[in-house]
Amino acid sequence: MTAPEPQTRTEPRRRRAERRRRRRTPALLVIILAGLAAVAIAFLIARAVDEGRPHGPYFIGAWTFGDRSSLQRAVDAGAIDEVSVDWLQSRADGSLDAPKYDAGFVSLARKQDCRVFVTLTDYDETTHRFDPAISAAILASPGSRRRHAAAVAAWCREHDVDGVDVDWEAVKGAQRDGYSKFVHDLAEALHRDGRKIAVDVYPKTREPGGWDGPRAQDWKALGQAVDQFRVMTYNFSGSWSAPGPQSPPEWMNRILDFAETQVAPRKIVMGVGFYGRDWRGSTTTDLVWADVERIRAAYKPRETRGPSAELALTYRREGARHTALFPDAPAIDAKLRMMLEQHPHIRGVYCWIMGQENPRTWHVLHTRLH
Repeated sequence: MTAPEPQTRTEPRRRRAERRRRRRTPALLVIILAGLAAVAIAFLIARAVDEGRPHGPYFIGAWTFGDRSSLQRAVDAGAIDEVSVDWLQSRADGSLDAPKYDAGFVSLARKQDCRVFVTLTDYDETTHRFDPAISAAILASPGSRRRHAAAVAAWCREHDVDGVDVDWEAVKGAQRDGYSKFVHDLAEALHRDGRKIAVDVYPKTREPGGWDGPRAQDWKALGQAVDQFRVMTYNFSGSWSAPGPQSPPEWMNRILDFAETQVAPRKIVMGVGFYGRDWRGSTTTDLVWADVERIRAAYKPRETRGPSAELALTYRREGARHTALFPDAPAIDAKLRMMLEQHPHIRGVYCWIMGQENPRTWHVLHTRLH
């Protein structure tokens, strides 16, 4: 019988092996945890990109006519994911026109890692108004609806945009069902090509709405078809009212409350107005930020803020009293705070329109949403 190996020789080897295993275990755990973290981060990034939020937790978009300087300010602030170029116009015969199409702007936006949608309107350049005859003709039959949807999809393929933003603003309430069906037809055509669709809707707090514009828009039906449901939560005050804000946060909150009962929150986009208004009696003039700076320099207005946080300017010009309100950066911040506190699950914001804003607004958007 062979004598057993003395413990004095085997024990050190066992201890050394155990120490090696103990050293390997923490290192292996670190590798596993790092791998899991990388997978999780990749998943979140992929989901954000898929949802159109490539640069932050909330999506930031803006309509534009092609303002390059405003685009650059937004990019420099890290506050833009997508633009909608307001160029494509429906015609009553089903054709399309894009008189202001600018391939250079599309290329520039893409180079800035910005998705590009084209906004489709029922606007008539010759009369300078949204024309109800355009939508009436296109919505007249299933065939005319489908033909126009096919024409829009073909235009998108030719010009290689990422999606379409439907902004028909003169549809009559009686055409509500036909309009919903057209948006569904267009969504199907765009989705087949891997493109997205958005729809712009008038603000309301109940169905069907108080006048033709909102009555033509069936929020549930439209929300089911589109990828983005953009609520135009601005234009609250105008020639029809006393001087007041364009977007009181409390009013915006009530509209978004209703929207979340009709449409999946991940599709809802809150509209943010970049423009203001100046009242002289019942006559109003729209204002951009450059106008605010001119009023300050020329008339030294009295400046105040009310519950909306919008900047109010009171001054006299040529003997007449003027009251102007403008959503500058602090006012935009108040609207974003309301959104984050009351509607944290919606997708983000869309701003009308680039070039009219207080430049500091882009930094506010970045700080709050990205």
